[in-house]
Amino acid sequence: MASELKTPNLESQDGMAKLARTIRDKILIDEPVKEDELVDQLERAAIEIDELLGSSLGPKGMNKIIVNPVGDIFVTSDGKVILKEMDVLHPIVTTLKKLAESMDKACGDGTKTAVIFASNLIKNAIKLIRAGVHPTTVIEGYELALQKAYEMLQYSIKQAGEEDVRTTIMCSATGKGIERQQAEAVTDIVLQVIKHLNEKQAGRIDLNRNVKILKKKGGPEIVAIEGLIMDENPAREDMPKSFQNPAVLIINYDLKIKSGYLNPQHNLRMDSVQTALLYEERKKEMCREIAQKIIASGANVLFCEGDIDPYIETLLRDNGMLAFKKLKTKDLDKLAEATGTVLKVFQDEILPYDLGKADSIRVERRNGENFVFITVKEKAIATILIWEPIKYGLDKVEEAIDDALNNAAFLMKNREIVNGGGAIEF
Repeated sequence: MASELKTPNLESQDGMAKLARTIRDKILIDEPVKEDELVDQLERAAIEIDELLGSSLGPKGMNKIIVNPVGDIFVTSDGKVILKEMDVLHPIVTTLKKLAESMDKACGDGTKTAVIFASNLIKNAIKLIRAGVHPTTVIEGYELALQKAYEMLQYSIKQAGEEDVRTTIMCSATGKGIERQQAEAVTDIVLQVIKHLNEKQAGRIDLNRNVKILKKKGGPEIVAIEGLIMDENPAREDMPKSFQNPAVLIINYDLKIKSGYLNPQHNLRMDSVQTALLYEERKKEMCREIAQKIIASGANVLFCEGDIDPYIETLLRDNGMLAFKKLKTKDLDKLAEATGTVLKVFQDEILPYDLGKADSIRVERRNGENFVFITVKEKAIATILIWEPIKYGLDKVEEAIDDALNNAAFLMKNREIVNGGGAIEF
């Protein structure tokens, strides 16, 4: 009879107790939690994440309507967006979110597949733990399986040719539920952008730094240039609209004459017409000095973070210059990098080598809005401009471009591919 008695697995109990303490610390629970309750909670979370993302996986996957805590509404099937907007405090969900972030950072795609796969690993691990297997043993088994999977993958990998690269990018685009015609346009644009960046970066492509995506309602249409596109208006409509090989000056300051400059002691009283005229004349004189300093620098195009005095605008226009004002700092930083210059404070001396260079700058009106196209072929920077009639379409095309760009950039570093559609998993 004694031989039939089951002895408790002390190693397994110690492991579960340690796991319980870790989870309680993470979610700030003071009360004792029974081991069975803990395992049930872990399993339930893994099942719910699996079911949530599983129904949106693949070409027939459904979109999710997400309302985040601040009331923003998303309609998407993108795994990283769904997980990012989930406001859930649970150790399993938090871990799976970090997995999705790591996958997105490393590959730019496959976040949903990774999370679903991990959820099923958790569910199977819990079955083993309930059967008395220690968590450490489960982990060791999974690590052995991972090494075996690596070995088996070596027989399924093939080198990607040009047509394979195009097919892979096309699959990434169609996976977001856009029409085939749109997917083909996205593929052509992405190939154009990635080939340009790869020539300049030799496979070390940083998409966050090198690619700007601009979304606008209209169209539908997608365009891309080697350089920057900005949705900005010229300071004056009657300024020149196009330059070849322009010299670019970027200033991060207002070009306006403030009253403090003219009357620093605040002792000037506007008590007569003559005083007012003298004040205005002095203001114009200072404006002429500013304009002359800009013109003398040799710049053709001025980008200003702050406002520009109307009289300065007129003087610049009369000298054949194009100017833009009230620009976003983020755009100016990208522009400075693209044109090989830095943001200048106007009080500094402006020398010829302070000016940036571009192949061309032109202002075009598209879909009822002005855009500045700054072409810089020698720099590793590109912009993709998307027009779609509705916001949902804009978001879907952006997601398709994002996935296609990441897959293309990954292929530039490593030209190895495997069969998709779940074939490699099976």
